[in-house]
Amino acid sequence: MYNLKTAIFLFSLGCCFVITNAIAVVPVSVDSVTKAPLTSEIEVNGTLYGKDDVTLTAGISGRLLFVAEPGASINKGDILVRMDTLPLELDRVRQQEMLNRAKINLRLYQQELTRLKELAKSSSAAISQVDQVQNKHDLARSDIALAQLELKVIDDKLERATIRAPFAGIVSERFKRAGREINRADELLTLLDINHLEVRLYVPVKYLKYLKVGIKLPIKAGDLSQLQNSSAIINAVIPSTDPRSQTVEIRAMLNTSNEHAWAIGQLVDVAVPLISKHAMLLVNRDAIIIRKQGTHIVKIDSQSKALQIPVIVGEGKGQLIAVTPVEAGSLIAGDRIAIRGAERLQTNQEVEVQ
Repeated sequence: MYNLKTAIFLFSLGCCFVITNAIAVVPVSVDSVTKAPLTSEIEVNGTLYGKDDVTLTAGISGRLLFVAEPGASINKGDILVRMDTLPLELDRVRQQEMLNRAKINLRLYQQELTRLKELAKSSSAAISQVDQVQNKHDLARSDIALAQLELKVIDDKLERATIRAPFAGIVSERFKRAGREINRADELLTLLDINHLEVRLYVPVKYLKYLKVGIKLPIKAGDLSQLQNSSAIINAVIPSTDPRSQTVEIRAMLNTSNEHAWAIGQLVDVAVPLISKHAMLLVNRDAIIIRKQGTHIVKIDSQSKALQIPVIVGEGKGQLIAVTPVEAGSLIAGDRIAIRGAERLQTNQEVEVQ
């Protein structure tokens, strides 16, 4: 009887020892907590535009003699539109004669005024006569000034009769042909700036805080068999939100040595980086354990014991995800956390780091 009790006692003690060891020592894989700004990105569609694309309009009314054809390659300063200037040239000749006539009248009134002033000194001419000639003299001077001003107006119109390219580009559309009579401000043609391409994209307004001038945006287009890659630098952030889409417009200059590989109006895929302004605690996604009572990670202390640390999960990118410990200071950069074998670990349970 005594031997039986002893055997039962020894058997129970051995089982407890085995179970205790099985519960206490659990093999786990660990990783370190890092602290750095989180960099993630969103994919949006953008459209290519020429930075200085312009639709040119008529500066004067008249008859068209020449309008550049669509597809024409234009250098800066080349003639795009030329109008019939004969009516303006005739107006200028007529106005020049009016100026000459005014100068002749001024000279005549100047001579008569000088003579009357001499006669008035000896009371040989009435003061009213002198005043009358003086007024005519002043009006002649005014006529000269008006004629000179009208000549400048005509010269300006003559200059506007020829429209030159403000930059090098391609004519994409022609609205009026040579021979037509047009009015001032009528649209004539569209000139595209193919040498300075700009990407315009719309980003949700909630990401506005991440966007600023100077950020580099990766850009790609085409299919997988012939993918085009480039980059663009943000040159304008327009903080005006569309009420329906709740997006803001971003403009970025395309940075490539071969602009002709891209087309104005082409759709491109843009990766917008979202870089947090402050350093955040980053952990491996595999360390996150989600339970009904909340989310936690398992921290492994210097004595190889497990500690459950409740956390609030933030944004992530790839295998990294930002976390904020519920209790401040309970998790810092450099701490070891379990990423494998942590699902059943309890606080103060011993582990074996593999």
